[in-house]
Amino acid sequence: MKNCRKIYLFLLSAATALLPACYGDKGNYDYVELDEVAIAMDDAYSVLIRDTLSIAPDLSGRGFSPDAYDYEWKVYETAGTDTPVVIGTERNLDYYVSLVPGMYKLAFTVKGKDAGYFYRRTSDLEVKTTTSRGWLALCSDNGRVRLDMISHITGETYHDLLRETELENWQDPRQLVYAPDMAEPFYLVSGSGTTRLSSNEFQWNESYMINNEFAGAQFAGDVRFLANKYPGKMLVDNNGRSYYCSTLMGDGLFGEARRNMPGLYLGSQKSPAVGCNVLAEQFLPLFMLWDLYNKTFFVCTDQFASLGMSLYATGDIPMSELVSLGFAATDDALFSWPERSDNMSLCCLENTRYDKNQTGSGVSYAILAKGDSRYLYGFILGDLVGISDGVDKYGTAYEKAYYADVSSCTDIAQASHFAFSSLKTLFYYSVGGKVYAVNFTAAKPEAVLQLDLGDEDITLLKFNLFVGDDPENRSYDLLVGSTAADGEGVLRVYDGFGNEGDFANAQPEEIGRGFAPIVDVIYRE
Repeated sequence: MKNCRKIYLFLLSAATALLPACYGDKGNYDYVELDEVAIAMDDAYSVLIRDTLSIAPDLSGRGFSPDAYDYEWKVYETAGTDTPVVIGTERNLDYYVSLVPGMYKLAFTVKGKDAGYFYRRTSDLEVKTTTSRGWLALCSDNGRVRLDMISHITGETYHDLLRETELENWQDPRQLVYAPDMAEPFYLVSGSGTTRLSSNEFQWNESYMINNEFAGAQFAGDVRFLANKYPGKMLVDNNGRSYYCSTLMGDGLFGEARRNMPGLYLGSQKSPAVGCNVLAEQFLPLFMLWDLYNKTFFVCTDQFASLGMSLYATGDIPMSELVSLGFAATDDALFSWPERSDNMSLCCLENTRYDKNQTGSGVSYAILAKGDSRYLYGFILGDLVGISDGVDKYGTAYEKAYYADVSSCTDIAQASHFAFSSLKTLFYYSVGGKVYAVNFTAAKPEAVLQLDLGDEDITLLKFNLFVGDDPENRSYDLLVGSTAADGEGVLRVYDGFGNEGDFANAQPEEIGRGFAPIVDVIYRE
């Protein structure tokens, strides 16, 4: 017991001796309550590839010391892989952008060096190219495919975008097509092949070729014209044979593709133009073409197999026979369908967003020639699938919307290009360097001079039908491509909405020069 008492007294004495030492050391430590680190930066950033993305976030918090933290900047693709890419490890970001163009999430993390806590701030990041938005012009450089562009990112004009790619020596440029239901939605049609155009600086690989989408039809021919109307695509080859690819269940090798074999009308060939209702949403859109042999309009029956019409699945059905097959039609008496004995030829076939009945359906137009006479036909092309079972055997195939004899219009027999308005009942045509407008619903349609480009030769006249970029207004802008006396290609864009379709004495709102002769133009949205 004595020994225990001695040990207790010793410990008590030692503890008492330590008290002054602890009290005296109190002032050697600075205990400060830390707030959360607040990170201030923008919610969204936009940058061009090969530019530098510089961000200096504002960091604050009571007791914040920059040296006490580590920093990390990461990006994640919004669509696709979630694998992050580290693009910076300093407080301020200065990053030379080498990312693939697209949408990303940008994450900035501030982490304490001596503790496990961290703070994070995210923002949207859009990586663009100089060519991600603007007018894309398909030109013929002495027969070679040349792709030029007026960039709406930089305001500059860029030439020969396919140079140093596998496509740089392709020949015979024909058409540019926008297919918004595709992940990479732009197509190039040429005599050397038909391919999608990559959204990533026009990089290319073999999988972009159109035969990969029409593989079920064993297509390996030369595309003359490509039409896209969801849920399907149709193309016409150089031999006038049509191919159809349903994209309802998927694209590419997973799509249902068929080749239309000559059936009821052996020897017939299709025109390099396809009519369809570009404004309406449809289950099985009617594709209308012109039969060069039988000289009449017909429905390409590649898609008829979906209706169980096996008898007609390998042939073509004249538009004049659809009613007898059980399809409904509206205003069928407005005009007679042309027949082979009429001996007419197709000048143009074009689709518009003009909503005649305010029902969400666009009008398609055709101009037919007989000698020097010209006749306009307007259609609203329908859906081959009936909406209500038991009401109609199939859907409403068409409405006959307009018919006019426009033969008296100035020099229309010499017209080289036509364009139909989505704003009003107007069409435009070019002769040499002049553009005329015609109100075809007038009692006697007459041509009114709109533009006179002097000695320039007009090579393109069209309205670009926008899909996602303000289509209600921008689809009325008139595009005029011309070639000057020295061979320079010029693109002029005229404001159609503000001018209400009257371009007389109008000045272009946009003009691009230095092109080769222009074949086609679309807007890269």
